[in-house]
Amino acid sequence: MTKNKWEYLQNLALLLVVITLPMPKFNLNSQAIILLVAVWLFSGNYSNKLVNLKQKKYQFFSISIWFFMFVIGLIYSDNLNIGLKNIIKNLPLLGIPLVIFSQEFSVKKREYIVKWFSVSVICCAIFALIKAGYFTYMNFGNYFYNQNLAALLNIHTTYYSLFCAVVILYFLYQILFKKNKLNNWLAIFFLLIFMYLLSSRMGLFALGLGNLPILYRKYGSKSLLAIPIIATVVLGVLFSPNFQKREIGRSEFGTYTPDLGTRLLHWKAVVKSVNDDNIIIGNGSGTDKKHVYESYKKYNFMEGYEHEYNAHNQFLEYYIYFGLMSVLVWIFCFWVWIKKIYSEYYSYLLSVLIIIICFMLTESILERQHGIVVFALMLSLAFSKETKKKSINNSKWN
Repeated sequence: MTKNKWEYLQNLALLLVVITLPMPKFNLNSQAIILLVAVWLFSGNYSNKLVNLKQKKYQFFSISIWFFMFVIGLIYSDNLNIGLKNIIKNLPLLGIPLVIFSQEFSVKKREYIVKWFSVSVICCAIFALIKAGYFTYMNFGNYFYNQNLAALLNIHTTYYSLFCAVVILYFLYQILFKKNKLNNWLAIFFLLIFMYLLSSRMGLFALGLGNLPILYRKYGSKSLLAIPIIATVVLGVLFSPNFQKREIGRSEFGTYTPDLGTRLLHWKAVVKSVNDDNIIIGNGSGTDKKHVYESYKKYNFMEGYEHEYNAHNQFLEYYIYFGLMSVLVWIFCFWVWIKKIYSEYYSYLLSVLIIIICFMLTESILERQHGIVVFALMLSLAFSKETKKKSINNSKWN
């Protein structure tokens, strides 16, 4: 098979990965990732791939390093079965960066991939609204709200709100720097409504912060005037009926919504559970987290104990697995990312990074495939840009 045909198949497989990511059945996305890696393995040109990887080795390791941490953490784990499952679950952190960083990615190709991800997110949201309308018409209950709506997508509100925020910023970037078209405005308007129905507080907060780098690149210091406006809008929406309804705690479908008090108690129990065991290297990738659940019980966080909650904070989640070693790894990751952003100001990259970090503060987004894949995919695409000395005005992927 010729080089062009292999490249076409690889691009097609990557498109399948982004298109299937927001879909209800995550096994389709898993199969697309397997296909992507398989095509990459059989396409040859390993010398060129190795050269590209060497040029972007720090970017590659800043994303894939957590996969290797889970492999190392298997050595001192009590439960090998759990450890192996975690290694398999985190394979996209290796496979996706390996494929993307080992080849040349043009600006047009990256934007094409993000565009199709955006289209898929919108289509799946429309599909969910149609189902919600049908169930409401048949008097099956109100599905136009929070986790009840996300259940129709078979995706937690956290992850779909993350998808929506990333896509909204993409269309905002298109409007400000590419094409100020009506369909871009309609896409933003639709996704904002959908995010309101999902009622994700962190999604709203992250979107508000994520807008700032893009606005700053367009308007400079004048964009700082938008901060009080954005803050007012965010606070106004948080006190709107849909978001206030979340504060009741439990919906008609039995969905529990934690408040700030329970979340702080939750995190305290997580920190104390690790302190009582191995604070340096954690409990390994094969931990069953029973010590965490017992800590929930000790601190009277019974909701977490009964349902065996994860840490609901990505940094604390990896702290459970790898202890203080995880802190050192995060320092390395942020050093690579900040250095890259500082050397060439990527406003869209910075916006996406801000959104992902915001979600990491209240959710363990790398505990499920949707979070793992969007983390590996978006950061790999953004960091795949060639390292060249360019001025801010000449940067094409910012």
